[in-house]
Amino acid sequence: MRTDSVPSDPKLDAYILGVVTNAPRRMTPLELKQRVLETRPLQRGQFKSAIKRLVLQKALVYTYQFGNSFLELSFEKPVRIADAMILKPPACNYQALPQDVVINIKAGAAFGTGVHPTTRLSLQALEKVCKGNPHCINSENRQVLDIGTGSGVLAIAAIKLGFDSGVGIDIDPCARVEALENVRLNKLCKKIEISDDSLDSIQGIFFSVIANLRLPTLKAYFRRMVDLMDTNGFLILSGIKTKEIKPLQKVSEKHGMAVYWEGIEKEWAGLVLSRP
Repeated sequence: MRTDSVPSDPKLDAYILGVVTNAPRRMTPLELKQRVLETRPLQRGQFKSAIKRLVLQKALVYTYQFGNSFLELSFEKPVRIADAMILKPPACNYQALPQDVVINIKAGAAFGTGVHPTTRLSLQALEKVCKGNPHCINSENRQVLDIGTGSGVLAIAAIKLGFDSGVGIDIDPCARVEALENVRLNKLCKKIEISDDSLDSIQGIFFSVIANLRLPTLKAYFRRMVDLMDTNGFLILSGIKTKEIKPLQKVSEKHGMAVYWEGIEKEWAGLVLSRP
């Protein structure tokens, strides 16, 4: 049976997307096929046909690293990242629901297009902090600091979720250019400042401080991040592996911080910390 003669199967397509989304790590095409076959018998060519459809629909994308190919979720079309948060390319149209927060992100070299789990975890953490949290709703200080802003997506999301203003800092000049473009695309130039300032030179107190960075950097920055955070504020951290959660919690406890929220996707984790 030829691949193109296999009929469309929306249930199979949805199942494959679910497997990719919930897998503990990214998978090669063969690994994905074996995982699907564990629970669903398939006709000859049915899996290949489904993958072809999902790639053409921009639901999945092939990625390549160290000579291996993987199938991952695509962000070349609008994608729901959290309960009320949508990431989309600027050229794509999207019919938003009343509660949706829609963020335009132009793909570039900078980190933070939504492809990596730590970006999604950071966005989910932001939504947890902003949606229905009395401290956030009632706070007079509604400023956010995004350390290592990359594409600017986290600062942009924070403003669209209700923060009044934000600062995104990054040492990479290319990242700053891309972040400024994304800020412009979301019409937030008056509310978000993109800067090359060092963390030590930042002045002021922020309701939320966000850092999607690796564990050694988070440890090195921890004291300064806490100093910049409002008493009732939140520290939003990602960029850590699941095995690094406990070491980071130990650091946070030494600084009087406790876990408010924890999220895990594949081998990555995100934490929201606050003062008890």
